[in-house]
Amino acid sequence: MIFQGVQTEEIIMAIMIAAIIVAIIVFILGIIITRWRAIKKDWDDSWSKAIILNVIWLIISLIINVALSAVLGIAAGIIALIVQIILGAIIVMKIYDKKFGESLIFVIIVLIIIFIIAIILTFIIVAIVIVILVV
Repeated sequence: MIFQGVQTEEIIMAIMIAAIIVAIIVFILGIIITRWRAIKKDWDDSWSKAIILNVIWLIISLIINVALSAVLGIAAGIIALIVQIILGAIIVMKIYDKKFGESLIFVIIVLIIIFIIAIILTFIIVAIVIVILVV
């Protein structure tokens, strides 16, 4: 077994530490990706709009994942993603003054990119934190 000799508590601690680190990195990258996508669509590329949207996504993700992950497991992440898509589209529609469909596509593309990055970062950071805790 890969983690033979590693205590369950150490693995849980590694996952918790990694979750915090990933959330911070994904938040920062989310702002950059949101702004990049807005520039690509010739929308307003202000930092404040990208920050507002990503702060809301971060809060939704933290609240739903913390509240429901013990009960629902990975389904909590799926629920958080659905809520982020719906609320994100409404927020994008309001702050960028666009139609709902256009906002929805914008949000889905940005969240897919962020989601892929988050998965990759999670695996890497959990592995690093476990190595640090074990050594």
